[in-house]
Amino acid sequence: MPVFHRNSTFGPGPRRKLDRNERARFKFLVRAHARAGTLPAKQEWIANALLKRLGEDGQCDPSHQTLADDVGCCEKTAERACTHLAELGLLRWTQRLVRNGWRAEQTSNAYELVPTAGLPAPACDRQKVGVTLKQVFSSVRRAVRGLRAPTEGDDEWGRMNAQRQLQLLGAA
Repeated sequence: MPVFHRNSTFGPGPRRKLDRNERARFKFLVRAHARAGTLPAKQEWIANALLKRLGEDGQCDPSHQTLADDVGCCEKTAERACTHLAELGLLRWTQRLVRNGWRAEQTSNAYELVPTAGLPAPACDRQKVGVTLKQVFSSVRRAVRGLRAPTEGDDEWGRMNAQRQLQLLGAA
């Protein structure tokens, strides 16, 4: 197959058949990136639209306008989503070309969904770690202030637990 430009090819382009498990893995990865905050909602929808458009033989070549119509967004959003999915390693594509006289024209892109991409870095409820630790320490301080000294009526476990917490926090 002769290659015209980088990531361009004449003919049908790459085909990757996905079985049921690979489809589920791709959906899982897309959802994991969305939950980690690395994939906005509309881009998640575009990824699911690509999965829906994937044929049994691995053919997946919808236009950006078709993806945008499936999701209900503009064509530029679909184009940015494909670029972002490629940056995350979830998607690869090749430009498909045809000869028109002495010229070569692009007909469409041949997309390849990649269910073997890595998981996103874990997110801490989309908060900065410092803020989360600050919140934890302030809640611990409030809990220590609320502790009372063990009394005669308390059971042994309660006394040991209160003393241990005070020792750990350095307040005893």
